[in-house]
Amino acid sequence: MQLNRFDLNLLISLDVLLREKNVTRAAERVHLSQPAMSAALHKMREYFDDPLLIRVGRDMELTPRGLALIEPVREALFHIQAALGTEVQFNPSSAQRAFTIIVSEAAVPGFLPALSRRVAQEAPGVELHIELISQTALARLEYGEADLCLCLDHLGLYNLREYPDTLRVERLRPVRWVCAVDRNHPTVKDTLSVEQYKSLPHAFERPSGFSISGSELVRRLFDIDLTVHLTVPSLLHLPYVLEGTNYVAAIPERLAQLGPAAGQLKTFPFPFEVPEHHEILLWHKRLEPDPGHAWIRELIISIAHEL
Repeated sequence: MQLNRFDLNLLISLDVLLREKNVTRAAERVHLSQPAMSAALHKMREYFDDPLLIRVGRDMELTPRGLALIEPVREALFHIQAALGTEVQFNPSSAQRAFTIIVSEAAVPGFLPALSRRVAQEAPGVELHIELISQTALARLEYGEADLCLCLDHLGLYNLREYPDTLRVERLRPVRWVCAVDRNHPTVKDTLSVEQYKSLPHAFERPSGFSISGSELVRRLFDIDLTVHLTVPSLLHLPYVLEGTNYVAAIPERLAQLGPAAGQLKTFPFPFEVPEHHEILLWHKRLEPDPGHAWIRELIISIAHEL
C-alpha cells in the first residue's frame, strides 16, 4: 500500500461512507452527487483491495477492513484540521469562529443568557450553535461534530460504565432535584411522603434524542422504579404541564424557581435518598491545545462557577 497512490481528497468521502454506510446519505452529507460518491467508493475499494461496504439483506454493512478504518480515518482528518485550522494565538475581540455546544435543559435559563452576553461583549465575531442534549452527545464530541457538552454527570444516560479515555471532564455545579406538583394539588398538601410520591401519576422528560422510555430515564437517574404517565420533550416544559393536574414531577430546583409557571408549583425535597448529581463539561482531548477552544471552555467554566 503506497500513500502516493492514494488521493487524500478521498479521505472525507471515506470518512462519511464509513459512518453512514450508505452511498446516498454519504453524498448528501458532503454535497456530492451520488455518481461522484459511487466513483469515490470504487477508487477506495481498488486502493484497499477490499469492498469496504457489502450488502447484507436490505442494508449495507462494513467489512472487517472497513470497521478497522473508522477510527484511523477520523483521527487523520482531525489532525489535518488541527494543523491547518488552529490559530497559534486566539484574540476573542477579532476572532471569526463558530462553536457548537450541547447543553442540558437545566443550563438553559441561567447559563445560556450569561454565556451569550459574555460572548457578545468579548467576541462579537464568534458564532454559538447550541444543541439540546441527546443520547448521541458523546458520539458527537468523539466525531468532532460538537466542541463541548454541558450535561449531567450520569453515565447511565448514555449506557456507559465510564467516560471514554478520549474525553476530558470538568465538574461544575451541583444539581439539586425536587418533587414538584401544582400548588392546588388535590391530595398533596404541606408534606410529601414516600408512599404518596409513589402512588401519584408521574410526569418526566423524554428528550427526542433519547430512545429509552421516561420510566427508564427515571430509574437510571434516581434508582427507583416508577411508571411515567406523561412525558414531555424537555425539562423546561414540566412546570407548565403540572398546572391543574394531580401529576408529580422530578425537576431541577433552579428550573422550578424560574418562569411564569414557578408561582403555580409547590416543591418538596425527595422523600427518600437519591444519587448525587452534578453538572459537568465534556470535550475531546484533541482540542486541548487549541487556544480558541481553551478560551470558550474557560469562559463556560468561569460562568458556571459564578452562577
